Amino acid sequence: MSAQAKLLAAVAALIVLGGGLAAYKTRNLGVPFWEGKKVSEWLVEAKVSFLATGRDVKVRLSLPSDEVKMNAGQESGSLDYDYNEENEHGEYTAVWSSKNREDAQGLYYRVRFKERLASGGEPKPAIEVPKAPEVPNLPGALDVAAKNILNKAASRDADSLFVSLFTRINDPSASQEYALVRRHYEKLGLPNPNLSMGIDLLGMAGIPARLAYGVNLDDQNGGQPPLPMIEYFDGAFWKVRDPMQPSTVPDGRHVFVWHRGGGPLLDLTGGENSQVGFTVVKDHIPLETLTDLRDSTLLVSTILALPASERAVFRYIVLIPLGAFVVVLMRNIIGIPTLGTFMPVLLALALLELPLLQGLVMFTLLVGAGLWFRFLLSRMNLLVVPRVAACVVIVTLLMMLMGVFSYQLGMSVGIKITLFPMIIIAWTLERMSLIWEEEGKRSAITQVAGSVFVAVCAYRFMKVSQLQYWASYFPELLLILLAGILLIGRYTGYRLSELIRFKTFSNA
Repeated sequence: MSAQAKLLAAVAALIVLGGGLAAYKTRNLGVPFWEGKKVSEWLVEAKVSFLATGRDVKVRLSLPSDEVKMNAGQESGSLDYDYNEENEHGEYTAVWSSKNREDAQGLYYRVRFKERLASGGEPKPAIEVPKAPEVPNLPGALDVAAKNILNKAASRDADSLFVSLFTRINDPSASQEYALVRRHYEKLGLPNPNLSMGIDLLGMAGIPARLAYGVNLDDQNGGQPPLPMIEYFDGAFWKVRDPMQPSTVPDGRHVFVWHRGGGPLLDLTGGENSQVGFTVVKDHIPLETLTDLRDSTLLVSTILALPASERAVFRYIVLIPLGAFVVVLMRNIIGIPTLGTFMPVLLALALLELPLLQGLVMFTLLVGAGLWFRFLLSRMNLLVVPRVAACVVIVTLLMMLMGVFSYQLGMSVGIKITLFPMIIIAWTLERMSLIWEEEGKRSAITQVAGSVFVAVCAYRFMKVSQLQYWASYFPELLLILLAGILLIGRYTGYRLSELIRFKTFSNA
């Protein structure tokens, strides 16, 4: 069999396999093929991680309230752990237990709910009137300062007092009285000194308050720690608010309240270094369809069968083949020169987390400054490996300086500059400087400009929401993309740029 026949057979097999799996998932499992038919549901996963010390382990994790659980789907994930749920006056707790566990452990609890479900932090009537809060025993001047703060508050109404107190607590330029009391709580070494200060001040005003925890419904952040919130009693209802945004009532489109009612979020015996992390994923297929995918005899669920914290890692990895296809198309068909094959793809991947214009400006400044330092190194006649290592150090320092400088200017986007692939930038500086010395600055600038242009094209292609949907829920279609790349790999004709370049020959 000739090479061409083998290629055509491989291409046909890839198309049949990829298309067949996609058709099976659509027809038999009910996964919508087009993005317009998707159903948006939030998946919030709590991951409990800790280090077991060889003893019997018991883990207790507070769960969302009864109202949320009745309107949501839940499931727990564990390996060789006994699991049960406890319910005390509508407050649920997940309990895992096992014997003689060692090393790192990971436990999961997942909640799925419709996109516009209430946040879980709506006013909740008290089962019984709470006891009067304990008044903190503040020494001398601190007690006087705390009472002055309450006397100057605009209102004794619970809602107004909460907004007034936390607005001032969050303000670093607040009065000396706030600064004095805040400094006292900071010296105590508490994990959330501002929250403890606010709870105690509310208690001095006769308003019971306690900690609650929520989750930001943002699937762009990957893993996130619990969001500390405050639950306070206004005389009739328990209410939950974010102390960092005291005047805003949490709604189900932005915040999901995971735990309320006081008490610890996590309690562990038989282990150490415990923590709870949340991963938020916006699923576009119904829960029953996802269950069918996981239970399918064929391996068609792919990354959807993984825990949400693991799926978040693949959020952009599945887009890399799309960028690679654009690079192949632009280089082999159109003929745009680039610095390597993967540099434009990784640059496009970094741009997905940044505003496009700011990302290009930062990349240009980084490459320009790094190239200047690279020319300084060339005068020292260093060997290749030490020279590249020196470029890595220089690029690292430039990233740090640019991040700090942009933060000082109030540009938080500058902190994300670390998303640029450091090693790729170092090699870009090395390759560009060599081309500059051997072929001239025009060739070097042309190849860098071509790389940036191809990266922008790949970014635009990877940004198409329909393609992102297919890559996430129909990754088998990447086999069809692979077939296209193989076909382009056999193309040996003129590139479009060469047709323009040799146009004068055809006229002659």
